[in-house]
Order: sequence, then C-alpha cells, then structure tokens
Amino acid sequence: MTERTDHQALSDWAENEMTLPKNSTTALRGGDAAAAGRALLERAGGGRPPLDPNAQPGQESPRRQVRLPKPLSDSVDAIAARQGRRPADVMREAIAAYAASHSTPA
Repeated sequence: MTERTDHQALSDWAENEMTLPKNSTTALRGGDAAAAGRALLERAGGGRPPLDPNAQPGQESPRRQVRLPKPLSDSVDAIAARQGRRPADVMREAIAAYAASHSTPA
C-alpha cells in the first residue's frame, strides 16, 4: 500500500508541481505525453514479443490458468529463482516436456 501511495505522490508531483526547464522541447505532460507514449508503442510494434517464433504478427498466445498447491507453487518459484528465470518460463518448459512425452505420433 505504501508503494501505491508513494507512486501516487510522485505522479502528482510530476503532473502538477515539477518545474520544467525553460523552453524545454523534450518534456511532455498530459495529452501530449499520452500521445507521444502511444506513438512510441506503435513504432515499437506494440506489446510483448510472441512466445511462438512462427506466430503471425498480432497473433496472441493462448492463456491457461491453473491453481497449484502451495508447496508445488513454492517449488516452482524456488526453481525459477535458482535459474534466474520467471516461474511462467519454468512452467511452460515443464508442460512442453510433459506434452512431448505423452503425445502420440501422427
């Protein structure tokens, strides 16, 4: 909760009290800042890179959600921390290995 309060205070300061350098051409506020941010995202291709290297532009990866028992969730978090990875990457790799070992050849 403190982080949200600190963030809000900083946001308020930046929007209302921060003094910009005289004749600044780079500092934007309000609608101009929002428009510049949107333009930057559009130039960057928008959003995260696809998980599937063969995905078509704009194709999103399906999302699956599972609930895990606390000990298993803690184990995934510990593995991810040891490997310097995200828990989602660890789970994705584990599911891929499971699917590969349980798939029947077509």
